[in-house]
Parts: sequence; structure tokens; C-alpha cells
Amino acid sequence: MTTKTLTRDLVAQARAAGLRLPRVLPGQEWRPATPAERHLLSEAQRLDRIRESLLAEIGRLRTATPPRERYGLDRLQALKDSPLTAGQLEALTGAAHGESVEDTARRLYVRPDTVKSARQRAVRALGAHGMFHAVALAVAAGWIPVDTPTPDGDTPC
Repeated sequence: MTTKTLTRDLVAQARAAGLRLPRVLPGQEWRPATPAERHLLSEAQRLDRIRESLLAEIGRLRTATPPRERYGLDRLQALKDSPLTAGQLEALTGAAHGESVEDTARRLYVRPDTVKSARQRAVRALGAHGMFHAVALAVAAGWIPVDTPTPDGDTPC
């Protein structure tokens, strides 16, 4: 649906509801005359500012370094013998490198609760006794390489 069609449909709906567009003489600017019009105009301006800030944030996130490149997890996703999902592997990789739940959440652009549940699901999927056991199993299976640099640039092993 094009913008013109959408605008035409909205104007038709407004007229059907008994609303009329304000008449403005050529060369003059429309100004709100009633408190309701002033309120609607201020809300529209506020929403437009929010839209602009969201678009700016989306642009910033698109140009940020993709989180998967930090630990080389694209290679891990190719491993077919892993019972873990990519998210579970990323959460375990963060734990293996000593990241807190909050640090891993920031790196992956998700909520901390998402990282916690991914780690718990990984422990269950591997049949591990706890987080350290799950990390040890994943490292032993080769799903988490030990030569991968940590976020600060140090090599853990």
C-alpha cells in the first residue's frame, strides 16, 4: 500500500467519522485552536522525537561489531554434533571466558534473563551437574575453543 493510498484512506475514514480537515488560506500555516488540537500536536511531536531516536539507535547498532565475531562463533554454529543452540553456545562461551551474566547480555544485545535461561538450558541439554561442568563438557567436545581471545584481548589458555 502506498503512502498516497494510505493517506487517502485515512482522510476518507476521518470524513466518514464526521471530522473535517482545517481550512487554511494559501500561504498560511495551520495552528492549533483548541486544547485538544494542542495536545494532539504535542503528542505527535513527542512521538516523532522518539521515532527519530529509535532510528538513530538502530543505525548505531547496525554499524556496531557483530557480537558473534568476537569469539568466532560462526564456526561453532557449523558444528552439527552439538546438542546446543547458537544462543546456548554463546552463553556458555561467555561463562567459559569468565563473563558475568550482565557482561554476556551486553555483548549479545539481549536481556540478562535471556542469558541466564540459555545457560540453564545448556546445562540441562548436556546433562551436566552445573555451569562449570557444562563449560568443561563443551570445551572437551571442542564446541568452545580454548585458544579464543577474551573480550579484553587476553588468551585464556
